[in-house]
Amino acid sequence: MKQSATLDSSFWINAHRTGLLPYVLARYDLRYPPAVAAELVERFPSGREFWRLARAGLLVEVVPTTSQLQEFGPGEREAINLALEHQDWVLIIDDQRPYQAAARLGLNVLCSPVLTVALATEGALPTSDALAILARLAAIRTVSPVLLTAALAQLGEWSGHEPRL
Repeated sequence: MKQSATLDSSFWINAHRTGLLPYVLARYDLRYPPAVAAELVERFPSGREFWRLARAGLLVEVVPTTSQLQEFGPGEREAINLALEHQDWVLIIDDQRPYQAAARLGLNVLCSPVLTVALATEGALPTSDALAILARLAAIRTVSPVLLTAALAQLGEWSGHEPRL
């Protein structure tokens, strides 16, 4: 059974660009707030895929009913507020400051590097593919080096050798 999750556009774009998206779709029932949808415009490949899946009913819009958090941009703010309303959901976000704020709030928060390592350690993704995804994330330079370094260290501990990008 898939777990419910809400996401920010940063994660969606990175998952689409690195090949992680099929794993995300297999693992989670994705819910998104309107501000995230507004950030994913169809003129970009990640936006086209988002809207294709939303129109097919594979992604579901959920409007937050409260605004407990006032920080960050509209997409991050709505995604975090939605996760605060649905504490059993996973919040998937790649921006470091909102990620850390969500973790401090006690939310079940995940980013693309951590998800990549989790998939590898569970056997859903070969270690070589996990390294390739982490390398693509590093190359696009939108994920914090702190998050990438932590993921690499975790993958190294699990695999028994020190991986390098």
